[in-house]
Amino acid sequence: MSSTSPGIRPAVAADRAERWHRLRQAALTLFEQRGFAAVSIDDIAAAAGVSRRTFFNHFDTKAGALFDPAPGEAAQVAELLAREAGTDPWAALTRALKAYLTAEFRTVSARRRILAGQPELNRFLLLANMHFEESILHWLDDRGVIGLRARAMSSMALVCVRESFTAWDCEGGPAQLFEILDEMFALAAAGTAAIRTAPAARTEPAADRVTPKAGQTRSRILLTAERLFAEHGVFAISNRQISEAAGQGNNAAVGYHFGTKADLLRAIVEHHTTQMERIRERLLRSRGDSTDLHDWVACVVLPFTEHLSSLGTPSWYARLAAQIMTEPQLRELAAAGLHDAPRFHAVVEGLHRCLPALPPELRRRRDDMARTLLVHTCAHRERTLPADAGAARAAWSATAAELIDAVEGLYLAPATEHQNNHLT
Repeated sequence: MSSTSPGIRPAVAADRAERWHRLRQAALTLFEQRGFAAVSIDDIAAAAGVSRRTFFNHFDTKAGALFDPAPGEAAQVAELLAREAGTDPWAALTRALKAYLTAEFRTVSARRRILAGQPELNRFLLLANMHFEESILHWLDDRGVIGLRARAMSSMALVCVRESFTAWDCEGGPAQLFEILDEMFALAAAGTAAIRTAPAARTEPAADRVTPKAGQTRSRILLTAERLFAEHGVFAISNRQISEAAGQGNNAAVGYHFGTKADLLRAIVEHHTTQMERIRERLLRSRGDSTDLHDWVACVVLPFTEHLSSLGTPSWYARLAAQIMTEPQLRELAAAGLHDAPRFHAVVEGLHRCLPALPPELRRRRDDMARTLLVHTCAHRERTLPADAGAARAAWSATAAELIDAVEGLYLAPATEHQNNHLT
């Protein structure tokens, strides 16, 4: 099993972010020059020096290139909020939003110029700032503003930003924007007075708390996306379809909770990786000193099969994992996720210690073969699982035993001279 060096994930994330920003800047430039309607997705991809398919790895629609949140944008807002130590939550919130608009003024002003010539796009403005709301709600929660009060304050602040943006003539520069914004915030301040002076005690029922509800929605979206990706293919499903299938009235729910489709897929992978890391931890405690190849192969196979068995029936992750392995761009994403899987790397190192006579390059190729055998065998088993829970668990147990034997045999198979000459 090939391991991923610790430096891989930051490099992959940086490459993705760089491509995202290149596409965003190309879109802004073209939209400003030609108008939104006159620019095609192919135009944007060509200007950014990437393929049409790469565009869709980052955005679901052409409008997304103009309105989707940038990678880390919600975290940027959260950081700005965290810096605000003032006692008045409304004043602190408005300062943080103004700091964000200052930092992102290039994008803000370009977006305003584009909308001036394409007013029908104004409908996207409501969605454009929705991804901020969860950061704001968490911050307010920490300050004792919860439930309906928190949602009211957050909504009022974001409406002020949106309406100021709409009223602003971008030729007036940032000074005019912030003058309008200050006036809007001052008008809204009276409406937040009751919220700001309310007791901080958490007297609202648990069902009205923001965080549990948001967590339930996120979990529903993750499970729905996993199923749709497995059944229809990652590239055939849009964020809108996932939101609808998850029963969300807002079709932008995926973007609100996760960001882009790539961010959603990354969240799915990280969720399952975390669960499998717990199983690896248990196996390493019991077998970490072993010098037996069979034990280390079990440490490779069992985290995947035991985790899949724990998902019940039906499940979908094995079939999604097979897609991820087959598609280079998806495989890159999954490999990046293993950076935060230290026990996976410990298992790989233990396995390799049992194979001192196997040349490194040949060992790497057999790692790839073992991974392919494991993932695709499990994907086939998942498709054919019996509906009965007990029978499904027995099927996974039998599959694990067969895979351990097969993978061990794969590593121990002799390497012929013809094979080495052909493959090196």
